[in-house]
Amino acid sequence: MLGIGRGVTLALVGWLWADLLLGLFAIFLAANAASVFVEKDNAQGIDPKAVVIGVVVDGSALLSTDLAAVERQQRQIVTEVQRRLEAEAPGRKVALVLAFGSHERAGEGDRMAQLATEPLKQTVFAGAVVNNYHEIVAGDTGTKLELEIYVYQ
Repeated sequence: MLGIGRGVTLALVGWLWADLLLGLFAIFLAANAASVFVEKDNAQGIDPKAVVIGVVVDGSALLSTDLAAVERQQRQIVTEVQRRLEAEAPGRKVALVLAFGSHERAGEGDRMAQLATEPLKQTVFAGAVVNNYHEIVAGDTGTKLELEIYVYQ
């Protein structure tokens, strides 16, 4: 008689353990699902359509060791980008910028993009993610900067 009661108790413990795990799993799912819902009115997304701005630059001046020439080029780039961005996306905040410096050497193209976007990070690109790249063009010594600018909706 004692053997039968002990088997029933062990079987009940197994079912109790399974029910406990199932209950914890349901609580876990409910807790995670509650954090997924976001109020749509407050959600701010990024416009998937980029504002593309091409700027003609003097690569020899921008990449030179003459700081005055570099600063002149940077001021011209800032002025042009601000003017064009205000015309194409008025009042919109910049979220992400992909900058491509056109040059026959990859390192110089990267450097061009970095030098061109550095002063913009203090103005219209403040708070944005800015990634600098190169665009390899045979025979090009740095004549163009292309910016793909993604703004908040």
